[in-house]
Amino acid sequence: MTHALLYARWEIEDRWYEVEVVYDLMGDLVSMRRWGGKGSDKYGKRTVLVSSEVEGRQFIEKIHNLRLRRKPPYWRVY
Repeated sequence: MTHALLYARWEIEDRWYEVEVVYDLMGDLVSMRRWGGKGSDKYGKRTVLVSSEVEGRQFIEKIHNLRLRRKPPYWRVY
């Protein structure tokens, strides 16, 4: 894990999902999402620009609400 301004991770028994808000090498603030299966080397990732730390916090809150609506719900562990 890099030094993140914001970090959150959700898990269920066999899957995980995490979000970091960090500055990239160009100095842009980005949201980095990663997800995958526990015990598996298969995963996905996506990076999106965010305009501010406030927008990053709002993005994490949105992801949190989406993870809770999943069946079964993902629980935040960090």
